[in-house]
Amino acid sequence: MNHRSPISSTVSAVRREDIDVSVIIPVYNCETYLRETVESVRNQDIGSGLYEIIAVDDGSTDKSLDVLEELAGEGTDLQIYTIPNSGSAAAPRNLGLEKSHGRYVFFLDADDKLEPDALRKLVSTADETNSGVVLCKLGAFGPAKRAGALPARAFVQTQLAVDFVESDAVTTLGALKLFRRSILIENEIRFPLGFVIGEDQPFTMKAYLHSPHISILADKVYYWARGRGDGTNVTSTGQTPRKHLERIKALIDVIVENTEPGELRDILLKRPIAGPVGVPYVFGKKFVSSHSQSEREEMLADFRPVVTELWTPRLRSYGVPTAQVLTDLIVRNDLDEIEALSTRLGNKKPLPLKFDYGASQFVYQPIKGDVVPDLRVSATAKLESLTVEPDRVIITGEVGVDGASEPPDSARLVWRHRKLKTEVAHDLDITRTYSRKSGTKTVFTTTFTLDEFKDTALWDATVEADWGELTLVQHLGKLKSANIVEEPIYFDSPTPTALFYTRFGNLGLDVGRVEKHLEVGSHRVPKPVGSFSVGRREIVELRGRLGNFIRADVRLKKNARTVQAELVKHTDSSASVVLPRSIAKKGGYAIDLIDAEDNRIEVPAAI
Repeated sequence: MNHRSPISSTVSAVRREDIDVSVIIPVYNCETYLRETVESVRNQDIGSGLYEIIAVDDGSTDKSLDVLEELAGEGTDLQIYTIPNSGSAAAPRNLGLEKSHGRYVFFLDADDKLEPDALRKLVSTADETNSGVVLCKLGAFGPAKRAGALPARAFVQTQLAVDFVESDAVTTLGALKLFRRSILIENEIRFPLGFVIGEDQPFTMKAYLHSPHISILADKVYYWARGRGDGTNVTSTGQTPRKHLERIKALIDVIVENTEPGELRDILLKRPIAGPVGVPYVFGKKFVSSHSQSEREEMLADFRPVVTELWTPRLRSYGVPTAQVLTDLIVRNDLDEIEALSTRLGNKKPLPLKFDYGASQFVYQPIKGDVVPDLRVSATAKLESLTVEPDRVIITGEVGVDGASEPPDSARLVWRHRKLKTEVAHDLDITRTYSRKSGTKTVFTTTFTLDEFKDTALWDATVEADWGELTLVQHLGKLKSANIVEEPIYFDSPTPTALFYTRFGNLGLDVGRVEKHLEVGSHRVPKPVGSFSVGRREIVELRGRLGNFIRADVRLKKNARTVQAELVKHTDSSASVVLPRSIAKKGGYAIDLIDAEDNRIEVPAAI
């Protein structure tokens, strides 16, 4: 463990009163990536002297501190501090905040990097909108997927000077954002200690609650988050349910201390209580297997008085069924039933449900005591196959409720016009059922012909299933068999029509507007959509059909020399090619994408 005394580089060239933004980097065993990260800050176009870099080494056991000292010797913008290992980013970030001088602070992880205009855009947005927090769109790069998914819901579009709940910023509580420093200092907002991961959630939530409003930059990726693939990043380690309980309690405390009882509080409590990573994570499938009987008793006794006061009907209505049942059992103090349900979930069995025909609803029946009613149950509709014949389309699938013992009494496949709300409906044969650990499902086959659709434009496919007087509706296509090919299918008659999948994966029909989907189809061939430089590397962003490609070469057109590049696939339709900047400067190159069978396709370098 490294116990060097705290050190800092001189910053004589940077006047503290002129600093717009302090970039705070917690460092632990990142010697391989540190130079690239720091250089991405030094390559910012915000202007010399308007930023400072504060790196806090958290007792690294590799050469991270040596790399930092080398970097500090190459400029006057970097301050270095060291602390004994604390086990998370909280303590280093808190120290960095104490040592910062900027009007704003930005938290950057030691293996990630920024686009050159990131800090300038973030600071100017904060100044122009008086936002307390500014979020920027994140993108993934590196040899493997990150341990956690990057936030996406809040980044559909750029939003300026907006409420953090209405804008969906509340869905992303990570610290990789720009914060107005005065808000953090005046309200004593710090990262709670003692958590391996998740310490940023209470911090960010409190900053949101003390900001006049926030802004979101979603026009492009500003922050690149590395997927290491070596299992050494802290977020890949996870936490026990008991430790996670402490984590969600810290978030609950921040929410309760900074809000009044009511709708806002209930909305904010969805995440730590009613959502999948709230009560279900703590008292669900790992509860019994991870803790002794005495520990389980202590966890229930610890959490029950907290949640009982907060478990309002409105908050309960937001919850997933597992959260609703488990939290009701916590309030009832029924440890035996919680343990029985945890064991079932740990064996990968769904929440068991029964249909109460008298109350027309699905309920959970404990071993002892009253049923747990009023559950927010959804149907599961899975598309198994889609066959196109000259005169018709044949669809097979299944429908039911996960964990339910009763199949639907009746069901329909309904095509509904998105604007006119007209319908084309087909009753489904529900006589074929099967029962497995996932519950009882109905298997169906149905056909339709295109001459049934008289209105042009968009139609959406849903399955409507009835249990008594209860009807559950679910889009068809989001859940589908692995053999389904998500390519548009085109028909010439009776009206030009495209059978396609929406961006959410749902099955749709577009009557009379085939050109739109033909255009989308033509863009399935990979094409460059942007590029930027980071240090000595050039990053070329690609969009198109990329799922089959496994590597990339850069071919110099001048002499036909081939240089291997790094292909970083983010999704099946999005990737980046990393090549030496020296090649990019010369121009006159092409990128070859290669699949597992060594087939090649050329991607033009011009953007």
